[in-house]
Amino acid sequence: MSFKKILSATFFACLLFISSSAFAQFEGQVTLKLYGDDDQGNSKISTLNLYATSQRIILKGEEQYSFMDGAYDASGLLIRNDKLDFIILMGENEALQFTKSELEGVFDMFAGLSGDDVDVDVNDNDINANFTYTNKTRTIKGYDCTELLITNDENDNTVSIWLTSGIDINWGMLAEPWKNVPGDMRDPAQRLTQEFKSKNFPMLIEVHEDGATKKVMEVSNVNKSAIAKAMVEIPPNTEIVGLSEILFKMMMNSNR
Repeated sequence: MSFKKILSATFFACLLFISSSAFAQFEGQVTLKLYGDDDQGNSKISTLNLYATSQRIILKGEEQYSFMDGAYDASGLLIRNDKLDFIILMGENEALQFTKSELEGVFDMFAGLSGDDVDVDVNDNDINANFTYTNKTRTIKGYDCTELLITNDENDNTVSIWLTSGIDINWGMLAEPWKNVPGDMRDPAQRLTQEFKSKNFPMLIEVHEDGATKKVMEVSNVNKSAIAKAMVEIPPNTEIVGLSEILFKMMMNSNR
């Protein structure tokens, strides 16, 4: 497995597979800075805000992100553990609602169309990523952090994930195993579920490549506040559409 796939799966796992306790200890806002390149290869910094309450989480960025093959733009993702569903905010007046089992069904459907067997057992010898908790510690934004180091057997490149137990978020459905995960993310995601422990939150992710260190993500601000309660609601006058309706529209457009 390539190192780039390991890195991309790290983000997927950070959102979908971090284990957590049943009840949240943290309520408020966490601001994250994402470092990357734009379409022209220039360095770019994006901001992502996470608002958490005891039963809900919303992720909102400064810009919209395309999904469903670019057919729709998303401005935020709302996770409602009290309703057992996900809401993708699309523009100002529309939102996509779906459950975890519906999304797993979509994974299964696309796997069937592509011929990928989602139930194939993976031999550990095929996974060349190594996950190690080092003895290194550091303080980030006032939170004590420990290092989870990801190495690989192909080269000396590594990924450092600095984790804190001081931000305890109730991830709810996201803490449960997912079925039918796409094949290119399945292996590292399974390994990360074994390594991430209860109450751990990533404060900083760094890539060490060819002797240089690059930031991938860092927490720039943590604000314990009741403001999150107002942020985790669907905006008024928003039209809710289902996943099956969106998929039907996509299929109709592809047949034109």
